[in-house]
Amino acid sequence: MRAMRPATGEAFGAEFPRATRADLEAMADTAFDAVDFLADAPGERIAGFLEDYARRLEGDRAEIARLAHEETALPLVPRLSEVEFNRTCLQMREAARCLRDESWREVAHDAQAGLRSTLVPLGGAVVCIGPSNFPLAFNGISGGDFCAAIAARNPVIAKAHPGHPNTTARLFTHACAARDQAGLPAAAVQCFFDCAPEDGEALLAHAGVAALGFTGSRAAGMRLKAACDALGKPASLEMSSVNPVFVASGAAAARAEAIADAWVASVLMGAGQFCTKPGVLLVSGEQAARRIAARAEELMRAAAPAILLSESVRSHLAAAVAELRDAGVEPVCGGSACGPGFRFEPTLCVVSAVQARAVRSVVLREAFGPLGVIVAVEGDGQLVDFARALDGQLASTVVSDDADAAVRATLFGVLRFKAGRLLDEAMPTGVAVHPAMVHGGPMPATNDARFTAVGLPGAAKRFSKALCLDRVRA
Repeated sequence: MRAMRPATGEAFGAEFPRATRADLEAMADTAFDAVDFLADAPGERIAGFLEDYARRLEGDRAEIARLAHEETALPLVPRLSEVEFNRTCLQMREAARCLRDESWREVAHDAQAGLRSTLVPLGGAVVCIGPSNFPLAFNGISGGDFCAAIAARNPVIAKAHPGHPNTTARLFTHACAARDQAGLPAAAVQCFFDCAPEDGEALLAHAGVAALGFTGSRAAGMRLKAACDALGKPASLEMSSVNPVFVASGAAAARAEAIADAWVASVLMGAGQFCTKPGVLLVSGEQAARRIAARAEELMRAAAPAILLSESVRSHLAAAVAELRDAGVEPVCGGSACGPGFRFEPTLCVVSAVQARAVRSVVLREAFGPLGVIVAVEGDGQLVDFARALDGQLASTVVSDDADAAVRATLFGVLRFKAGRLLDEAMPTGVAVHPAMVHGGPMPATNDARFTAVGLPGAAKRFSKALCLDRVRA
C-alpha cells in the first residue's frame, strides 16, 4: 500500500505491508499483556503518556501537517496545521483529565447490602478505524476513539486509513516513544496498515479484542456492525448523515440570498468532505426557494473544482450523481469528475417536494463531496412533514425569523428525536471538543444514539462496562 497525492493522482512515499492473519492474531494475543496493567495503573501514569504524546506531536507539528496535506490535499493552513492539529492535542489532554478525575465512572454504593458498582475497562483491546477526512483528529492512532479508549483504560489496536498511511506512521512513532517513556506495555498501543477483510473480521472475533470504534461509510459500517453483532461485541460506529437544514417561510422570504451564501460555504468547506456537511436544504415557499437556488448556483459555478481525498471518494460521488439523474433529478450545475488528480465540480440539484418524496431514499442519502440538494416545499407544514420522515442524523439546523416562532418550536420538537445535535441558524459544519458536545444520533448516523463520539468523558463510556462488587472486600 502506498499513499496517493489527490491533487495529481500520483503514488508517493513508503510502501506499507498488508498484515497477515497471523500478524493480527499476535497483536490480539499480546493485548492481554496490557489489559491488567492499564486497568490497575495509577491514572496519573496513563495521563502522563497522553500528555507526553501531545507534546511530541506539537514538537513535530510542521512535518506532520505537511504530510497530512500531501496525502489528503486538505488545506495546510489553518485546517491541518492549526485547527485540526490543536483539536487532536486537546482531545489527548481531555482524556488525561478523565484519567486523573474518574468521577465519571458512575460509582454507586449500598453499604447496607454490601454493593458497589462502577464502570470498568472492557478487558480487551479496542480496534480503532478512522476515516479519510480527518487524518489527525479522527485517526485511529491519535483521534477521538483512540483517546476515549485510552481514557477508559483499554489497549488500542489501530488500523491506518489507506488515504494517509505516511501521516499515521509518523503519529505512531510518537505514540510508541511516549508509551515507552511512560513505561506502558508495548501492547497498550499497536497499529497495522492494511489487511484482507476476512482477516479483519477474524481480528474482531479474537478474545483479545473487546470492541470496535469506527468512523466511515455506511456500507462499511453496516458490514462491521453485522460482524460485531454476531460476536456479541460492542461497536461504536459513525456512518452516514445529510444533516438537513430547515428554512421557515419568514426567514426564507426575508433573507434568501444570505441563507444561500451560508449554506454553500458550508457545503463546499473541506471539499464537502465533512460528516456534518448540510447536504440538504429544505426551503418553505417556492418563490424564496428559487431565489436561494439562483444564488447557490451562482456561487457553485464560480467555485473551483474540489480536490477529493481519493479516487474512491470521487467514484462514489459520481455514482451518487448518477443515481440522482436516474431518479429524474438533473444537476443545475456541476455533476462531473475532472482532473488533474481526484477533482469534482461543485454540484447543485434542485427538486420539488413532490420529487423529493418520490425519490426520498436518493435525495436524502449522504453524498461525500461538493454536492448539495435544495428541496422547495410549499409551506411550513411540509417542512414538519419532512422532519418527521427523517432517518437519524448527526446534526440538523432550523433557520427562522420571529414570525416563524410556531414552526420553529414544532421543528425542534420533532428534530430532537432525529438528531444528536440541533442548531439554531448556524450551519452544522464543525464539532467542538467539549464535554457538552454530542456527536452522535440515531441510525444510520451512528449505531447507538445513547452515546457521543466527541466530548469526554461521555465518549469514554462507549468503551466501558458496568461491574457490581457484591459483598466483595476491598
